[in-house]
Amino acid sequence: MTDTDFAQLVARVLGSSTPRVWSLLVTMFGDLALTPQARLSGATVNAITAAIGIKPEATRVALHRLRKEDWIVSHRTGRQTRYGLTSHGRTQTTAAAPRVYGPAATGTSAYLVLENPSLPTDWPADQDAVTTVQIGPKVVATTSSTKSDQHLKLALNPDMDLPQWVSDKLCPPEIQSASRDLSQRFLQILEGASLEDLPLLQRTAIRVVIVHEWRRLILRTPAFPETLLKDQWRGEECRVAFHTLLTRLPVPDLAALEDAIEAG
Repeated sequence: MTDTDFAQLVARVLGSSTPRVWSLLVTMFGDLALTPQARLSGATVNAITAAIGIKPEATRVALHRLRKEDWIVSHRTGRQTRYGLTSHGRTQTTAAAPRVYGPAATGTSAYLVLENPSLPTDWPADQDAVTTVQIGPKVVATTSSTKSDQHLKLALNPDMDLPQWVSDKLCPPEIQSASRDLSQRFLQILEGASLEDLPLLQRTAIRVVIVHEWRRLILRTPAFPETLLKDQWRGEECRVAFHTLLTRLPVPDLAALEDAIEAG
């Protein structure tokens, strides 16, 4: 596959979105170098981002930002700089991993909670938008099991026929639309390119982009049972395609990847 063909493949995965470089690097380190001992050389980082179409200056700025924000740490080995996740970066990445790499959550309970309308609101102001969403005045949907004598809590069961407007609160229409778009892009990749025949660097770069696109979608989707969502949410289709793609694009051996990059 020529560089032009590969650029077109990357563009098909990304669709109309342009990834933030620092966010893409968070994905890269979390996917390729999660263990405490794992390191990516500066040459490896630059080679992967360049294959995706990112300029060296943008990569350099993003690395500086991630060091400043305690996501990655740099190590000097001779004339070479190597990068790894900090404890903070590893903790954050590990916390998100079940939603990114795991199956849809099962056994999660969700509730519709109504506050006493005659009293001031007592729902926490710093509620987690991933697990709690506002449905209406003094009404929230949540996966929290917290109880209060002033709340009426109703279980949301999978067999309930929720109105579309409630589902749209649990999973906003823009996220539903993004899931349909990503499902189409993933299926196009599965049906098109012979991914196994790509050089190791290109296989690694396309894997990083695929992980990043799914990570962007799933981590901004509220973590409610997907059985409560309407058919416009195509998260399960995305998830199945995602796992199929990762099977075809396994995590590379980092030493072999560095050797391939050095060999040109």
